[in-house]
Amino acid sequence: MIDLAIISLPRLDLTRPAIAPAILSSLANQNGVKNKVFDFALATYDRSTRDDWHEYELFWQVDLKHQLAKETKIKLDNLFDSFVEEVLKEKPSWIAISVFTYNSINATNLFLEKIRLKSDAKIIIGGVGIETRIDDKATYAHTMLDKGLIDYFCAGEAETTFAKLMAGETEGPGINNFGWKQMENLDETPVPNYKDYNIDNYHHLASGKSLWVNGSRGCVRRCDFCDIGARWKKFRFRSGESIFNEIKEQIKIHEIKGFHFADALINGSLKSFTDMNYHLLKGIETNIIHRPQYGGHFIVRPSNQMPEEHYAVASKAGMDNISIGVETGSDALRWRMNKKFTNDDVAYHLEMCQKYDIKNLFLMFSGHPTETLDDHHQTLDMLKRFKKYAVYGTISGLEVGNAAIIDDTPLAHWANENRLHYKSDGVRGDNRMWFNPHNPTLTLRERMRRQLEIYDTAINHGWPINHVTGNLKYMKVLLTQAKQQNFQYY
Repeated sequence: MIDLAIISLPRLDLTRPAIAPAILSSLANQNGVKNKVFDFALATYDRSTRDDWHEYELFWQVDLKHQLAKETKIKLDNLFDSFVEEVLKEKPSWIAISVFTYNSINATNLFLEKIRLKSDAKIIIGGVGIETRIDDKATYAHTMLDKGLIDYFCAGEAETTFAKLMAGETEGPGINNFGWKQMENLDETPVPNYKDYNIDNYHHLASGKSLWVNGSRGCVRRCDFCDIGARWKKFRFRSGESIFNEIKEQIKIHEIKGFHFADALINGSLKSFTDMNYHLLKGIETNIIHRPQYGGHFIVRPSNQMPEEHYAVASKAGMDNISIGVETGSDALRWRMNKKFTNDDVAYHLEMCQKYDIKNLFLMFSGHPTETLDDHHQTLDMLKRFKKYAVYGTISGLEVGNAAIIDDTPLAHWANENRLHYKSDGVRGDNRMWFNPHNPTLTLRERMRRQLEIYDTAINHGWPINHVTGNLKYMKVLLTQAKQQNFQYY
């Protein structure tokens, strides 16, 4: 028997175990609460055929679940029945579910409906996904509370809400309300407890075993399309020594060398970033640890902020794979997005990465509401300019999305002020269904055309590209939905 069952449900990245349930487990341990993490995200994958898994992908999408075949629904239903039985065997008094994103909602609904019928345990949900608005009305958290499917929701950071709930405080900031307070000292974050995960099974889905690390929360940038700044008002970061100590401990426990930062920006704080690297380098040189391999999302900074020494030390300390949000090849458009770097800064960054063998995943999107045809052509020119880095392997992949207007972002506020036509209900599909009357040629179809042209240009110049089929398939679904919903600007 256990006091607390912590549930990890799809849809998640399956290259490494989810960090949030592991942190919850550590918090529970600190409060003397006997607990177990149930990793049903990986279990869903392991117990499914590859064809079934691809079908389930539709179910994880809030707006696409109706497209699931009847036979597939039955298989998924039976699978979740087995998950519920596994939890009930442990007779938990509390059940906590991490709702990581909006595309965890359907899986959470299914699990809640089943477990509520068979268990008297108190049920808690938390995570960013609980803020998703359902039908442009109440949040998912309040909807589940009103339906009686949960007893509590924990908003914000678990260290300030979940820990109090486990200690018996059923009222306060973040408990059944969104008035939560941010942690001030992230060094107090417990080391995630991964003991209940089958880390070896994740190894088969990635290039090697790896774990998440959380070195900061919030962001130093305020990109107009991103809601991180709205969710976390203040950027905070752990000390380099604290991050090093966590990596050292996880290497010892799990005999692992791969780590990936969950941070919005791994080098958001140059102080923390450089201190961590020097601690890692000292640990390597003194044989305290073997050299890890780590990566994360990286800010492109000009050379006066990121001199060559930073790249040299980071590479020696283990940084070998990063992703960069370049977004566009137009300096002017990037500036309008409030991303304060240029194509020349990108060129400097790639040169450093080529010299120190650091791979880069290029992240871009087409069709920002203010994007002109000239901006688009500059993006194509940038792909040609950086061809050599793609051919040499410094650029390891390219992902191209299509612009969304996400609630509570500077872009959403701008869209309202400028009377853009757009649908918004917290669902990704609708967030891409917008039209700018001040830029009338940029229809949904034109955005897709530009996305295709970016792919074509990239392929013709030797760029490795990721997720082309999925991205284009989704845009076709979105076009169909736009037509069905009489969204005239498609």
